[in-house]
Amino acid sequence: MEEMEERFSLPNPGELLIYDFRPLNQDFLASTSESISSSNNNSTLKVLQWNVERNYCSELILSTLKSLNPDIALIQEIDINCKRSSSKNHFKEIAKELKWKGGFVCEFLELESEVRSERDQGGGLHGNAIFTKHDITFRVLDHKYHPMDWDEDGEKLNEPRKGKRYTLVGEVETSIGPPILCYCVHLEVFCGIIGRISQFSDILLDSISNVQTHPYQLIFGDLNTMGHSIARLSPKFCQDRYRFLSLGITESEWWDKNLFDWHIKDGEINLKLQSGGLKIFNALLSLLSFQDNNYDLEKVTLSGFTIDVLKSARNPGFYDPWSCTNDITFHNPNYFGLFKAKLDWTLLHGFEVVNRWIGNHDYKASDHKYLMVEIKFDDLQDMNGEVWEKRRTHWKNNSGENNENKGIGRIGKWVSFIGIITVGLWTVRLMRK
Repeated sequence: MEEMEERFSLPNPGELLIYDFRPLNQDFLASTSESISSSNNNSTLKVLQWNVERNYCSELILSTLKSLNPDIALIQEIDINCKRSSSKNHFKEIAKELKWKGGFVCEFLELESEVRSERDQGGGLHGNAIFTKHDITFRVLDHKYHPMDWDEDGEKLNEPRKGKRYTLVGEVETSIGPPILCYCVHLEVFCGIIGRISQFSDILLDSISNVQTHPYQLIFGDLNTMGHSIARLSPKFCQDRYRFLSLGITESEWWDKNLFDWHIKDGEINLKLQSGGLKIFNALLSLLSFQDNNYDLEKVTLSGFTIDVLKSARNPGFYDPWSCTNDITFHNPNYFGLFKAKLDWTLLHGFEVVNRWIGNHDYKASDHKYLMVEIKFDDLQDMNGEVWEKRRTHWKNNSGENNENKGIGRIGKWVSFIGIITVGLWTVRLMRK
């Protein structure tokens, strides 16, 4: 049933707004509404990830959502009452048109200001949402790490706003399996690899703390993994040492190699992150730890990540069935069209992917492509590190990632070689003290 809008005062940053427009009878769940997949059946679920770019193209967004007909949709950048998007409650409009229950976390009060362009004018709220046909409860994850102070610095970017990044968490109850813990994520863009991974470590810490009671989890979102290509030249988008130390690979590849490839069973500290993504230092740290069980790895923090982050940023078993290099979800028309990136992720724990779709290739509905996966529940006995590793390998091979771009980046790596050696010698000297 609809929760009457007039009963709500608009939420402040970090607060929830919930609408439920599902019909009282649940017959529509078994309806034969048109779907893009002929393989969809009662044992699988379709889950959507999409950043809808402030609902600038709201009608096209709605028609796309209707045609996709997901069971669960995790959506970022939803506007409520902002002048830039016709002063409409787009969260309510989506829930009502699709007959979904939805939860919205307000991230920002978008201040109306003369420093904003007309296209970016505020006056309302901005945040992220989870929608579903099924029963769902919501909570908000407040991050420990915030690399950007929007209250202080938003006006410098011509976007004065009040608030900060939050992650929306939903527990979905379906009729075909156990509860699903869903994280809807939108990480900070104006920072660098250190800031984004530190922020993401909060989510992994929450996930790990719940994995025993909720082994079926989804982390979907816009992780803003854009610290590469010409963005390296911008002090707005690349604000740490990895603008140069990650030369030769994209930020999404850097995450995959140094964050998602470190399983919780590999150790209590993510040595790949601690070594700054450099294999030689990872091997050195591993050797020192192996030779001396009492060796204090916590004193080596030259990577820029705090010890708390290095302990939290470990993968309990998530994998993404999309290529870090080939499945681009954002292609900026500015800068002569040179910049493109995989910003959007569909990270799964406890599920097998049986089908997948990527769309909005012309970027008419949003400046992001959407990703959708059709999934089925794993058996609990199959949820181990070996299965996780096989799936990571399978999807890399399936996308051609292991065969593509092997030669790309060699020049960049040689350019950074001298700097890497210098940092390495400094690290070795410190560790021997």
